[in-house]
Amino acid sequence: MMNLLKIVCDHWVHILVPVGFVLGCYLDRKNDEKLIAFQNKSLLYKRQLRPSEEVTRK
Repeated sequence: MMNLLKIVCDHWVHILVPVGFVLGCYLDRKNDEKLIAFQNKSLLYKRQLRPSEEVTRK
């Protein structure tokens, strides 16, 4: 147990940086989903879709 604690204390940067990156990517994707849903409902962005475009509504 002490060896594991020592390793975590010595290499905490190598653990937290990847975890922070993955968490940031996850939160960024969730925020993008919210913005896309809002954009489709907003009157500001309401327009006719071109034939090659697909609807991004959920």
